[in-house]
Amino acid sequence: MKLQSGSFKRSIYKTTKTTAFAVFIVTLLLTLLVHITTGNFYTPYNILTFTRQASFYIIIGFGQTLCLLNNGIDLSIASNGALTAMIVSYLLTVYHMPAFLAVLLGLGIGFGLGAVNGVIITKLNLNAFIVTMAADNIFRGIIYVVTEGMPITNIPASVTWLGQNDLMNIIPYPLVLALIVCVILAIVLKYTSFGRHIYAIGGNEAAARIVGVNVKKTRIMVYALSGMLGAMACVLQTFRLGAFQVKMGETWAMTSITAGVLGGTAMSGGVGGVVGTVFGAMLISTISFTIGLMGISSYWEKIVIGAIVLIAVAIDAVGTLKREK
Repeated sequence: MKLQSGSFKRSIYKTTKTTAFAVFIVTLLLTLLVHITTGNFYTPYNILTFTRQASFYIIIGFGQTLCLLNNGIDLSIASNGALTAMIVSYLLTVYHMPAFLAVLLGLGIGFGLGAVNGVIITKLNLNAFIVTMAADNIFRGIIYVVTEGMPITNIPASVTWLGQNDLMNIIPYPLVLALIVCVILAIVLKYTSFGRHIYAIGGNEAAARIVGVNVKKTRIMVYALSGMLGAMACVLQTFRLGAFQVKMGETWAMTSITAGVLGGTAMSGGVGGVVGTVFGAMLISTISFTIGLMGISSYWEKIVIGAIVLIAVAIDAVGTLKREK
């Protein structure tokens, strides 16, 4: 019994030393400060609104976290998702495809576009930053060419409830899906060979090859999953709005990277996980929501988020130096 108690205490102590825990404390203090200042942060309506918005950051952050763990990056994750959301919107409004089939097809398209990125990166041995940056421009360009900058409206109520409603009027359905995805990914990363291969490649790709890890196959799957999670986030956002907006997710690539790094995932790969990403995304959502709640100009959001990105990168750099010593 004493041994178990000691192990539990060590586990708690280690948790309090993580970046994710520090981010959680900062988020909690910030929300308390805003509530004291405004008197209305912790209201049922605001909590539902805040957590619903955080859900999209969380889901897209998961996709980016997988890439970061694999010592990669996906700058096209949001434009991939937006392109997929556009296609799903057309399938629902123009072709009147059954909702379940349209969503399933959409996730498959996101998965496929992500896989294409992975194939180009691995087969041609190209830099992930360049490939995904090019893909980001291509995907976003296709959206503007097809829609001519116009939104797609009249998304049917058979799907909008998923983005707008709440489970028992307590938990937004997007947050429910985000938590389910979190549990699945956490299990995959910890208990499957695929998860271990992701960490191995991110930690030391050459060593991973020596022990027999199929680096190319694993990396392609990582980018495919990133594309699918980006698609999930943008499709859910479309359902929330009841319409597809051409500018959807234009800033989410940076948001996804920040969420992962704030959650303790190293940009150099091999360290971190999806649970921390939840806390990173919650902090970003808190800041965004707070700026709106306090009536501060939305232009300040870019400045604040930019500063957080710098802080997150600095934290990551310090952590990398410590691990290398």
